[in-house]
Amino acid sequence: MRIRTGILGRTLAAAGTAAALVMATALPAGAAEPPTVEQDVAQLYQAVSDLFDGLPSGALRGVDPLFRSPIPQVGRQTRATDGPIPGCTEGALLTYAGKLAAQLSPLENRALGALSGLSQLYAQAVSTDKVPQVFGTDGQYTQRAASTVAKLRGFWDIESWNVQFVAWKGTDLGSKDKMVQTFKLGLAPKRAQEAAALAVKVLYEVPAMQGGRNPLLTLNAFAATADSLGGKRVMLGDGLLDTVDQLGFDEVSVETVLGHEYGHQVDFANKNFPRNESGEMGPDAYSGYFVAHAKGESFDARSQQAVTYLDASIGDCHHSHGTPDQRKAAGAWGEKQAANQSRVLPSATMIARFQKEYPKLVPPAQPALAAAHG
Repeated sequence: MRIRTGILGRTLAAAGTAAALVMATALPAGAAEPPTVEQDVAQLYQAVSDLFDGLPSGALRGVDPLFRSPIPQVGRQTRATDGPIPGCTEGALLTYAGKLAAQLSPLENRALGALSGLSQLYAQAVSTDKVPQVFGTDGQYTQRAASTVAKLRGFWDIESWNVQFVAWKGTDLGSKDKMVQTFKLGLAPKRAQEAAALAVKVLYEVPAMQGGRNPLLTLNAFAATADSLGGKRVMLGDGLLDTVDQLGFDEVSVETVLGHEYGHQVDFANKNFPRNESGEMGPDAYSGYFVAHAKGESFDARSQQAVTYLDASIGDCHHSHGTPDQRKAAGAWGEKQAANQSRVLPSATMIARFQKEYPKLVPPAQPALAAAHG
């Protein structure tokens, strides 16, 4: 005989099942409540701060970013202290990144700062190009990057065999093993294990991080000197490539950015460490020379123009890396040096020529402005 149950009977049965599940999953008396997302983020931020504090003295010396990120990173000063330059408008890339950042809540911004700093440290000090590198969120830039790297190694007359080229990937944050290696740089082994597990947890419990694919996590590129942690290397962020693509510079992105970061290695090899904007504008010029030269990328006039506009897009207004107009001018100057040249200038000659040109690109500050900035 089939027993028919009315709607009320089914409802009561379902309620009984739900009550049983609640009882089965309830915390035992006296057990601690699981941590909230806010607590996890705060704990991770502290762990990453302690990690940076625990790094060897001078470990991050000589690391030059493509631009000063609008996103605060743990353990780093991300903005020049000088006030904005009157009448200056920041470049399109910085403006776009700032808009992305403005969409984040304070919690998301804090999680981003900790995770971005952590992933950058992995790329700088742990990752190695002795294993195949995958450039681009989906590997779409790998072949172009490999081709550009090969050309750069043969283009400039500096020692290049020991300059590592590594992909800076937000998705590396999802690997506990990689994060353990990173935290061990400055924390004791047991805490490094705990912090690594927490980093992976935060990556996935804060949806805005997109599992490591939020472009803000890796929206930059860096060059490091031989005496910095990890040694001589160039790091290219997936988020930077994604953002440059959004801005319409995809056809010249990899070559321009790698040319610029390798330009830092050209300066490092020649013991050239400018303390003014020429420290970034010089690599813009060297990159322009490389992409325009017949023995470099041999870009046509249209692509060369795109390179200079990409240079402008990363200009800032804080007496830091050069204004948009200044960076555009530096790249264009470098391109002009490649016209009708069958040989590549020695790197020392290129540096000397740019340093002579630099005062024309960045005129001395007015007395009142100079006094205001000390």
